[in-house]
Amino acid sequence: MGSVTLPYSIIRRGWVAPSGDVIRNPLKAQRLVELMNSKKVAV
Repeated sequence: MGSVTLPYSIIRRGWVAPSGDVIRNPLKAQRLVELMNSKKVAV
């Protein structure tokens, strides 16, 4: 299985979450991706 990644939007200057939210803090974006990856493995 592949890992979840968030695309970076140059226009919005942040990472775009699946919900459509833009995350500008790189640490918060990384934490969200790690959480999504751990939930994906658990399912």
